[in-house]
Amino acid sequence: MSPGRRTRQLAVLLALMTLAAVAAGPARAAYQATVDANVSAFTFDCIKVNDTYPSKMRAAALAGFRNLGFTTTSYSGAVFTRAHVLARTAADWGYYVHSHGDHYWNPDGRQYAGFKEDAGLCTGAKTVFSKEIAAARGTQKSNLVIMSTCHLGESVTTMPGAFGIAKVKAATGAWAGPNFYLGYLGSAWDSDEFTFETRFWSALGPGLGVGEAFDEARLGSFNAGFAANWYGSYDWTGRAGPLPTGCTKCL
Repeated sequence: MSPGRRTRQLAVLLALMTLAAVAAGPARAAYQATVDANVSAFTFDCIKVNDTYPSKMRAAALAGFRNLGFTTTSYSGAVFTRAHVLARTAADWGYYVHSHGDHYWNPDGRQYAGFKEDAGLCTGAKTVFSKEIAAARGTQKSNLVIMSTCHLGESVTTMPGAFGIAKVKAATGAWAGPNFYLGYLGSAWDSDEFTFETRFWSALGPGLGVGEAFDEARLGSFNAGFAANWYGSYDWTGRAGPLPTGCTKCL
């Protein structure tokens, strides 16, 4: 084989390898995400209804975060505890939880947004408060946070700030950083949350930004009163990691 032909073949091979690497997306092993799902409090023994949605939403969120480049691990049952959440918070770039959520009274005499751990319990589970998440997070940045609970998307919620996400809506053309917070208003049915979230993850898959995916998800059919809310950058792609200011379409 002539040196020239070998050189051309090597060049073609290198080009194909480069294309494959680009198609797969950059490696983001450093960007941890956690998916927590409370399944114990939603069993028939606890609520007298066979609710299969928590496990389905857990699987969808796990796949969704991984598709965005996060190194994602999921927890449910007895291992999903308050201590577990706070231990992982310091390294989480992404976080998803399905559980009971509300604005709970803290021992300091104030109300904070929070959600219940699983811990294998129907009742008596500990609350994970937003103030605890904020303390555990420290300076860790947050990309994508989804509170699949009741109430934690309301305007009074303290949960976005706990993850370092400002309660602003940077619409098309604006920029609030590579972050997005999603939550629900009032009491939300699991079936509605599942419909919304599966549409959200599916829309992100083809490459829509998080805001566009949110709008796409709202086109579903829901029970009366269902509503979702967001804060962050509408144009952000959803990909894991820190991005330069204004880099809305960075991969």
